[in-house]
Amino acid sequence: MKTKHPSDFFPELYEERLAIVAELLLDIRFNTIREMDSPHDDSYTRECAVFGRTRNAIVELCQSPEHEWLDLASPGMDVTFKIGQVPCRFFRDDPESPEKRGFFRRNRVDDLFSVDDSEPVMWRFVIEKAMTDEDEDRAFFIGHNVYQEKVCQWSYGPSGTVLHSVDNETPPIADIPSPEVGVREEEEQQEHSHDHDTSKLSDAQNE
Repeated sequence: MKTKHPSDFFPELYEERLAIVAELLLDIRFNTIREMDSPHDDSYTRECAVFGRTRNAIVELCQSPEHEWLDLASPGMDVTFKIGQVPCRFFRDDPESPEKRGFFRRNRVDDLFSVDDSEPVMWRFVIEKAMTDEDEDRAFFIGHNVYQEKVCQWSYGPSGTVLHSVDNETPPIADIPSPEVGVREEEEQQEHSHDHDTSKLSDAQNE
């Protein structure tokens, strides 16, 4: 099954636009975590600051004349912005199993609709926290259908952009021939028997 790019569903969701937003989210998080390194900072203070700064940066980006394709749909705490006509929100969560309570909650401007369960009606930028200090955070752009099932996933990170298959198809099992161990054992037995007979003949000639 062909892995679909977000722009296959909505043409305004092309690579360069997604990368601009994803890079902003990653840069804000990286710089904030690095700056908040005092003895009075912990995960809570850092994550709160990351969210606040990211929200403000998104609002500023939407108001910039350089990005006319971005529109601020809702400036509240559930900040929602549109890429073209597609509403989007951002979260720091697990892209494979979102846990934030409001992840699938839709506000009045997050209003895409489709009766086709293969079509996404919710788009989320998701920042996946690095597992170790040596790793780097990654940004995902994920489309979910009306049943909250993932139907499209694009990611942005140190290695570039990647499209992910979201179907459950399993490739066919390949037929692998059984190893021919018996043949090798028989050849070794014949070779050993030949060497033994040759040795006996040589001993007889030397007597």
